[in-house]
Amino acid sequence: MRETLESAGEASSLTTICRLTGDEGGHWRVMVESWPESNGYLGRLVFARELGALVVEQRVGPAVLTGDRHEDVVAAAHELSERRMRDILHSLAAG
Repeated sequence: MRETLESAGEASSLTTICRLTGDEGGHWRVMVESWPESNGYLGRLVFARELGALVVEQRVGPAVLTGDRHEDVVAAAHELSERRMRDILHSLAAG
């Protein structure tokens, strides 16, 4: 699923790449958000904890994914292992 968002005059795209089951048993939708920069695209992982059809918590990672196009940023996210995504998710938890 791909959505286009408007943020501060820049269009960004949000694509769902997978779902994770958290250590505490909750389900997290993992998305990649990307936006155009002067030399390509920059992106980050966005985790949304779901309870049925509702998003009850969201965690946003740092902008560390890059590519020439949105699709390249998504491909870079797909190269991350499930364990690495879980590590990122837990590192973003409110402490």
